[in-house]
Amino acid sequence: MIPFVHPSTRGLWFLVLAGLLWLPGGLEGGQATDAPSTRGGISADPPAASSVAGDTVEVGAEPVDARLVGRLMLGGQPADTGTVVLHRVTPEEAGPVDSVRVEEDGDFQLLLPGLPVPGSGEVFFASARYEGILYFGSAITEPAQLDSLYVVETHRTRRAPEGGLPFEVEVRNIFIDQGPMGWRATDLFQVRNDSAYTWVSGGDDVVDGAVVWSYPLPTGAVSPRVGQSDLSPDAVRFEDGGIQVYSPVPPGDRLFVIQYELEELEFSLPLPGETGIIEVLVDEAAPSLRMDGLRADQPVEMEPGSIYRRWSGQELSNRAVQVAPGREGDDDVMPWIAFVLALILAAAGFWAVWRSGEDSAEGGPEGRLAESDR
Repeated sequence: MIPFVHPSTRGLWFLVLAGLLWLPGGLEGGQATDAPSTRGGISADPPAASSVAGDTVEVGAEPVDARLVGRLMLGGQPADTGTVVLHRVTPEEAGPVDSVRVEEDGDFQLLLPGLPVPGSGEVFFASARYEGILYFGSAITEPAQLDSLYVVETHRTRRAPEGGLPFEVEVRNIFIDQGPMGWRATDLFQVRNDSAYTWVSGGDDVVDGAVVWSYPLPTGAVSPRVGQSDLSPDAVRFEDGGIQVYSPVPPGDRLFVIQYELEELEFSLPLPGETGIIEVLVDEAAPSLRMDGLRADQPVEMEPGSIYRRWSGQELSNRAVQVAPGREGDDDVMPWIAFVLALILAAAGFWAVWRSGEDSAEGGPEGRLAESDR
Protein backbone atom coordinates (compact mmCIF):
# COMPACT_ATOMS: atom_id res chain seq x y z
CA MET A 1 0.00 0.00 0.00
CA ILE A 2 1.27 3.46 -0.86
CA PRO A 3 1.24 5.69 2.20
CA PHE A 4 0.32 8.90 0.46
CA VAL A 5 -2.56 11.26 0.24
CA HIS A 6 -3.81 10.86 -3.32
CA PRO A 7 -5.51 13.88 -4.94
CA SER A 8 -8.74 11.88 -5.17
CA THR A 9 -9.13 12.05 -1.37
CA ARG A 10 -9.63 15.75 -1.76
CA GLY A 11 -11.68 15.53 -4.94
CA LEU A 12 -14.87 16.38 -3.10
CA TRP A 13 -13.31 19.51 -1.71
CA PHE A 14 -12.19 20.59 -5.16
CA LEU A 15 -15.86 20.74 -6.09
CA VAL A 16 -16.63 22.58 -2.88
CA LEU A 17 -13.83 25.05 -3.35
CA ALA A 18 -14.99 25.67 -6.88
CA GLY A 19 -18.32 26.64 -5.39
CA LEU A 20 -16.58 29.20 -3.20
CA LEU A 21 -16.33 31.45 -6.20
CA TRP A 22 -20.02 32.00 -5.60
CA LEU A 23 -19.79 32.48 -1.83
CA PRO A 24 -20.07 35.65 0.24
CA GLY A 25 -16.94 37.73 0.10
CA GLY A 26 -15.03 35.18 -1.93
CA LEU A 27 -11.53 34.08 -0.96
CA GLU A 28 -8.55 35.67 -2.64
CA GLY A 29 -5.50 33.55 -2.00
CA GLY A 30 -6.93 32.47 1.34
CA GLN A 31 -7.72 36.07 2.40
CA ALA A 32 -11.31 37.16 2.68
CA THR A 33 -12.73 40.06 0.69
CA ASP A 34 -15.84 41.72 1.95
CA ALA A 35 -16.97 43.51 -1.21
CA PRO A 36 -20.36 42.13 -2.32
CA SER A 37 -20.66 40.78 -5.82
CA THR A 38 -23.06 38.86 -8.02
CA ARG A 39 -21.93 36.04 -10.30
CA GLY A 40 -24.09 34.10 -12.69
CA GLY A 41 -27.21 35.67 -11.23
CA ILE A 42 -26.52 34.35 -7.72
CA SER A 43 -26.02 37.01 -5.08
CA ALA A 44 -22.78 36.70 -3.14
CA ASP A 45 -24.37 38.34 -0.09
CA PRO A 46 -25.30 35.77 2.57
CA PRO A 47 -29.03 35.45 3.19
CA ALA A 48 -30.37 36.80 6.43
CA ALA A 49 -30.81 34.32 9.24
CA SER A 50 -34.16 32.70 8.70
CA SER A 51 -36.08 29.46 8.80
CA VAL A 52 -36.31 27.45 5.61
CA ALA A 53 -39.78 26.28 4.80
CA GLY A 54 -40.23 22.59 4.72
CA ASP A 55 -37.75 21.63 7.42
CA THR A 56 -38.92 18.03 7.42
CA VAL A 57 -39.18 15.46 4.67
CA GLU A 58 -41.27 12.34 4.49
CA VAL A 59 -39.22 9.16 4.31
CA GLY A 60 -41.59 6.23 4.21
CA ALA A 61 -44.17 6.84 6.91
CA GLU A 62 -41.97 8.93 9.24
CA PRO A 63 -40.94 12.58 8.74
CA VAL A 64 -37.18 13.16 8.94
CA ASP A 65 -35.87 16.48 10.23
CA ALA A 66 -33.40 17.93 7.69
CA ARG A 67 -31.61 19.97 10.32
CA LEU A 68 -27.89 20.59 10.77
CA VAL A 69 -27.05 20.87 14.48
CA GLY A 70 -23.56 22.13 15.15
CA ARG A 71 -21.12 24.14 17.20
CA LEU A 72 -18.71 26.90 16.24
CA MET A 73 -15.30 26.53 17.89
CA LEU A 74 -12.50 29.06 18.35
CA GLY A 75 -9.10 27.64 19.22
CA GLY A 76 -10.61 24.44 20.61
CA GLN A 77 -13.21 26.25 22.74
CA PRO A 78 -16.86 27.10 21.95
CA ALA A 79 -17.10 30.52 20.31
CA ASP A 80 -19.38 33.04 22.06
CA THR A 81 -20.15 34.96 18.87
CA GLY A 82 -20.07 34.52 15.12
CA THR A 83 -22.18 33.75 12.06
CA VAL A 84 -22.37 30.37 10.35
CA VAL A 85 -23.40 30.16 6.69
CA LEU A 86 -24.91 27.05 5.11
CA HIS A 87 -23.91 26.33 1.50
CA ARG A 88 -25.26 23.95 -1.11
CA VAL A 89 -23.29 22.73 -4.12
CA THR A 90 -24.70 20.63 -6.96
CA PRO A 91 -23.39 19.83 -10.44
CA GLU A 92 -25.67 22.62 -11.74
CA GLU A 93 -25.34 25.41 -9.17
CA ALA A 94 -23.68 26.56 -5.97
CA GLY A 95 -24.42 29.18 -3.38
CA PRO A 96 -25.41 30.07 0.18
CA VAL A 97 -28.70 28.75 1.51
CA ASP A 98 -29.09 30.15 5.01
CA SER A 99 -27.13 31.79 7.83
CA VAL A 100 -27.52 32.01 11.58
CA ARG A 101 -25.86 33.70 14.57
CA VAL A 102 -24.43 31.28 17.09
CA GLU A 103 -25.57 31.17 20.71
CA GLU A 104 -23.28 32.02 23.63
CA ASP A 105 -22.06 28.44 23.82
CA GLY A 106 -21.30 28.34 20.08
CA ASP A 107 -24.28 26.15 19.25
CA PHE A 108 -26.30 26.70 16.08
CA GLN A 109 -28.97 25.03 13.97
CA LEU A 110 -29.51 25.33 10.24
CA LEU A 111 -32.42 23.92 8.26
CA LEU A 112 -31.65 22.19 4.99
CA PRO A 113 -34.08 22.50 2.07
CA GLY A 114 -34.07 18.72 1.93
CA LEU A 115 -32.01 15.68 2.80
CA PRO A 116 -28.89 15.17 0.67
CA VAL A 117 -29.29 12.40 -1.91
CA PRO A 118 -26.27 10.06 -1.89
CA GLY A 119 -24.61 9.76 -5.28
CA SER A 120 -26.36 12.81 -6.74
CA GLY A 121 -23.41 15.15 -6.43
CA GLU A 122 -25.27 17.35 -3.97
CA VAL A 123 -23.13 18.64 -1.11
CA PHE A 124 -23.98 20.74 1.95
CA PHE A 125 -21.40 22.36 4.18
CA ALA A 126 -21.14 25.27 6.61
CA SER A 127 -18.57 28.03 6.89
CA ALA A 128 -17.59 30.76 9.33
CA ARG A 129 -15.24 33.71 9.04
CA TYR A 130 -12.83 34.80 11.78
CA GLU A 131 -10.24 37.57 11.53
CA GLY A 132 -10.70 37.67 7.76
CA ILE A 133 -10.13 33.95 7.22
CA LEU A 134 -12.89 31.65 5.98
CA TYR A 135 -13.13 28.23 7.64
CA PHE A 136 -15.19 25.23 6.54
CA GLY A 137 -16.85 22.28 8.18
CA SER A 138 -16.93 18.83 6.64
CA ALA A 139 -19.02 17.96 3.60
CA ILE A 140 -22.52 16.55 4.15
CA THR A 141 -23.45 14.07 1.43
CA GLU A 142 -25.62 11.53 3.29
CA PRO A 143 -28.62 11.90 5.66
CA ALA A 144 -26.90 9.81 8.37
CA GLN A 145 -24.29 12.54 8.81
CA LEU A 146 -26.96 14.84 10.25
CA ASP A 147 -27.18 12.59 13.30
CA SER A 148 -23.80 13.82 14.60
CA LEU A 149 -22.79 17.20 16.00
CA TYR A 150 -21.39 19.30 13.15
CA VAL A 151 -18.29 21.30 14.11
CA VAL A 152 -16.75 24.32 12.40
CA GLU A 153 -13.26 25.07 13.76
CA THR A 154 -11.82 28.58 13.62
CA HIS A 155 -8.46 29.80 14.90
CA ARG A 156 -6.69 32.96 15.95
CA THR A 157 -4.19 34.32 13.49
CA ARG A 158 -0.53 35.27 13.73
CA ARG A 159 1.78 36.85 11.20
CA ALA A 160 4.48 34.57 9.87
CA PRO A 161 8.06 35.39 10.90
CA GLU A 162 10.62 36.45 8.31
CA GLY A 163 11.48 33.49 6.11
CA GLY A 164 8.29 31.58 6.95
CA LEU A 165 7.51 28.63 9.19
CA PRO A 166 9.42 25.31 9.14
CA PHE A 167 6.34 23.13 8.78
CA GLU A 168 7.02 19.41 8.72
CA VAL A 169 6.36 17.62 5.44
CA GLU A 170 4.49 14.61 6.77
CA VAL A 171 4.09 12.90 3.40
CA ARG A 172 5.54 13.77 0.02
CA ASN A 173 4.78 11.94 -3.20
CA ILE A 174 6.38 12.74 -6.54
CA PHE A 175 4.91 11.18 -9.69
CA ILE A 176 7.13 11.39 -12.79
CA ASP A 177 5.78 10.45 -16.20
CA GLN A 178 6.20 11.45 -19.81
CA GLY A 179 5.00 14.92 -20.71
CA PRO A 180 4.91 17.15 -23.78
CA MET A 181 8.29 18.70 -22.92
CA GLY A 182 10.11 15.62 -21.69
CA TRP A 183 9.30 14.49 -18.16
CA ARG A 184 6.44 15.87 -16.09
CA ALA A 185 6.43 15.80 -12.28
CA THR A 186 3.40 16.09 -10.01
CA ASP A 187 4.67 16.91 -6.53
CA LEU A 188 2.29 16.41 -3.58
CA PHE A 189 3.19 17.89 -0.19
CA GLN A 190 1.16 17.05 2.92
CA VAL A 191 2.28 19.83 5.25
CA ARG A 192 1.33 19.93 8.93
CA ASN A 193 0.92 23.02 11.11
CA ASP A 194 1.27 21.76 14.68
CA SER A 195 0.63 25.14 16.29
CA ALA A 196 -2.72 26.47 17.53
CA TYR A 197 -2.67 29.43 15.14
CA THR A 198 -3.44 30.20 11.53
CA TRP A 199 -0.30 31.76 10.10
CA VAL A 200 -0.84 34.59 7.63
CA SER A 201 1.36 36.80 5.47
CA GLY A 202 -0.04 39.97 7.00
CA GLY A 203 0.16 42.07 3.82
CA ASP A 204 -2.59 44.20 2.32
CA ASP A 205 -2.12 42.25 -0.88
CA VAL A 206 -1.69 38.49 -0.70
CA VAL A 207 1.92 38.38 -1.90
CA ASP A 208 3.01 41.71 -0.39
CA GLY A 209 3.39 40.32 3.12
CA ALA A 210 5.68 37.74 4.65
CA VAL A 211 6.25 34.30 3.19
CA VAL A 212 4.30 31.76 5.25
CA TRP A 213 6.13 28.66 3.94
CA SER A 214 8.81 28.04 1.35
CA TYR A 215 10.43 24.92 -0.06
CA PRO A 216 13.02 24.20 -2.78
CA LEU A 217 12.08 22.29 -5.92
CA PRO A 218 14.39 19.76 -7.61
CA THR A 219 17.26 21.16 -9.63
CA GLY A 220 16.33 21.42 -13.28
CA ALA A 221 12.61 21.93 -12.57
CA VAL A 222 11.05 24.34 -15.10
CA SER A 223 7.58 25.79 -15.72
CA PRO A 224 6.30 25.24 -12.15
CA ARG A 225 2.57 25.73 -11.54
CA VAL A 226 -0.03 25.10 -8.85
CA GLY A 227 -2.21 22.00 -9.13
CA GLN A 228 -5.64 21.38 -7.61
CA SER A 229 -5.13 21.49 -3.84
CA ASP A 230 -5.37 23.76 -0.80
CA LEU A 231 -3.30 26.39 -2.61
CA SER A 232 -4.55 29.36 -4.57
CA PRO A 233 -2.34 30.20 -7.58
CA ASP A 234 -2.63 33.89 -6.63
CA ALA A 235 -0.97 33.20 -3.27
CA VAL A 236 2.14 31.45 -4.61
CA ARG A 237 5.38 32.66 -6.11
CA PHE A 238 8.10 30.61 -7.75
CA GLU A 239 11.45 32.23 -7.07
CA ASP A 240 15.05 31.13 -6.46
CA GLY A 241 14.32 27.59 -7.57
CA GLY A 242 11.54 27.00 -5.06
CA ILE A 243 7.96 27.65 -4.02
CA GLN A 244 6.89 30.53 -1.77
CA VAL A 245 3.45 30.27 -0.16
CA TYR A 246 1.65 33.39 1.05
CA SER A 247 -1.81 31.94 1.71
CA PRO A 248 -3.01 31.34 5.30
CA VAL A 249 -2.00 28.00 6.82
CA PRO A 250 -4.39 26.90 9.60
CA PRO A 251 -3.63 24.19 12.17
CA GLY A 252 -3.64 20.63 10.92
CA ASP A 253 -2.80 19.10 7.55
CA ARG A 254 -2.74 20.94 4.24
CA LEU A 255 -2.29 19.45 0.78
CA PHE A 256 -0.13 21.43 -1.65
CA VAL A 257 0.22 20.19 -5.25
CA ILE A 258 2.88 21.58 -7.57
CA GLN A 259 3.53 20.47 -11.15
CA TYR A 260 6.68 21.13 -13.17
CA GLU A 261 8.74 19.79 -16.05
CA LEU A 262 12.12 18.05 -15.81
CA GLU A 263 14.45 18.49 -18.76
CA GLU A 264 16.28 15.29 -17.85
CA LEU A 265 16.13 12.57 -15.24
CA GLU A 266 19.35 13.59 -13.53
CA PHE A 267 18.80 16.04 -10.70
CA SER A 268 19.19 16.72 -7.00
CA LEU A 269 16.11 16.49 -4.78
CA PRO A 270 16.62 18.66 -1.66
CA LEU A 271 14.72 17.67 1.50
CA PRO A 272 15.29 20.44 4.05
CA GLY A 273 13.85 20.14 7.53
CA GLU A 274 11.88 17.09 8.58
CA THR A 275 10.25 14.70 6.09
CA GLY A 276 8.13 11.90 7.55
CA ILE A 277 7.58 9.83 4.39
CA ILE A 278 8.69 10.42 0.81
CA GLU A 279 7.95 8.33 -2.24
CA VAL A 280 9.13 8.90 -5.79
CA LEU A 281 7.19 7.00 -8.43
CA VAL A 282 8.53 6.94 -11.99
CA ASP A 283 6.75 5.69 -15.10
CA GLU A 284 8.21 2.37 -16.19
CA ALA A 285 8.86 3.90 -19.63
CA ALA A 286 11.68 5.94 -18.09
CA PRO A 287 15.28 4.69 -18.32
CA SER A 288 16.87 2.88 -15.40
CA LEU A 289 17.55 5.22 -12.49
CA ARG A 290 19.46 5.34 -9.23
CA MET A 291 18.29 7.41 -6.26
CA ASP A 292 21.03 7.72 -3.68
CA GLY A 293 19.45 8.17 -0.26
CA LEU A 294 16.17 6.34 -1.00
CA ARG A 295 15.29 2.65 -0.96
CA ALA A 296 14.14 0.89 -4.14
CA ASP A 297 10.76 -0.78 -3.48
CA GLN A 298 8.49 -3.02 -5.50
CA PRO A 299 6.84 -1.36 -8.52
CA VAL A 300 3.18 -0.47 -8.17
CA GLU A 301 0.30 -0.47 -10.63
CA MET A 302 -1.57 2.80 -10.21
CA GLU A 303 -4.29 1.75 -12.64
CA PRO A 304 -4.60 -1.15 -15.11
CA GLY A 305 -1.57 -1.10 -17.39
CA SER A 306 0.08 1.85 -15.62
CA ILE A 307 3.20 0.63 -13.80
CA TYR A 308 5.46 2.90 -11.76
CA ARG A 309 8.87 2.08 -10.34
CA ARG A 310 9.09 3.21 -6.75
CA TRP A 311 11.64 4.58 -4.27
CA SER A 312 10.90 5.58 -0.69
CA GLY A 313 12.35 6.87 2.57
CA GLN A 314 11.15 7.60 6.10
CA GLU A 315 12.05 10.00 8.91
CA LEU A 316 14.56 12.00 6.88
CA SER A 317 16.17 15.17 8.16
CA ASN A 318 17.99 17.72 5.98
CA ARG A 319 18.79 15.33 3.15
CA ALA A 320 19.48 15.66 -0.56
CA VAL A 321 18.61 12.75 -2.85
CA GLN A 322 20.72 12.39 -5.99
CA VAL A 323 18.88 11.01 -9.01
CA ALA A 324 20.93 9.78 -11.96
CA PRO A 325 20.74 7.24 -14.82
CA GLY A 326 21.89 3.73 -14.01
CA ARG A 327 20.63 0.58 -12.42
CA GLU A 328 19.80 0.57 -8.73
CA GLY A 329 22.66 -0.97 -6.77
CA ASP A 330 25.39 -0.25 -9.33
CA ASP A 331 27.29 1.81 -6.81
CA ASP A 332 27.11 -1.06 -4.34
CA VAL A 333 28.44 -3.63 -6.83
CA MET A 334 31.41 -1.66 -8.17
CA PRO A 335 33.34 -1.51 -4.86
CA TRP A 336 33.05 -5.30 -4.54
CA ILE A 337 34.29 -5.80 -8.09
CA ALA A 338 37.28 -3.56 -7.37
CA PHE A 339 37.95 -5.45 -4.13
CA VAL A 340 37.92 -8.85 -5.87
CA LEU A 341 40.21 -7.60 -8.63
CA ALA A 342 42.60 -6.27 -5.99
CA LEU A 343 42.68 -9.69 -4.30
CA ILE A 344 43.40 -11.40 -7.62
CA LEU A 345 46.24 -8.99 -8.43
CA ALA A 346 47.69 -9.38 -4.94
CA ALA A 347 47.60 -13.18 -5.22
CA ALA A 348 49.30 -13.01 -8.61
CA GLY A 349 51.98 -10.77 -7.13
CA PHE A 350 52.63 -13.14 -4.19
CA TRP A 351 52.85 -16.09 -6.57
CA ALA A 352 55.38 -14.27 -8.77
CA VAL A 353 57.52 -13.37 -5.75
CA TRP A 354 57.38 -16.94 -4.44
CA ARG A 355 58.40 -18.37 -7.81
CA SER A 356 61.25 -15.89 -8.04
CA GLY A 357 62.56 -16.94 -4.63
CA GLU A 358 62.38 -20.62 -5.55
CA ASP A 359 64.34 -20.02 -8.74
CA SER A 360 67.08 -18.21 -6.82
CA ALA A 361 67.39 -21.02 -4.31
CA GLU A 362 67.96 -23.55 -7.08
CA GLY A 363 70.55 -21.46 -8.93
CA GLY A 364 68.20 -20.03 -11.45
CA PRO A 365 67.22 -21.55 -14.77
CA GLU A 366 70.85 -22.09 -15.89
CA GLY A 367 71.55 -24.17 -12.80
CA ARG A 368 68.51 -26.38 -13.47
CA LEU A 369 69.60 -26.95 -17.08
CA ALA A 370 73.12 -27.91 -16.00
CA GLU A 371 71.65 -30.31 -13.42
CA SER A 372 69.54 -31.98 -16.07
CA ASP A 373 72.54 -32.44 -18.46
CA ARG A 374 74.21 -34.62 -15.93
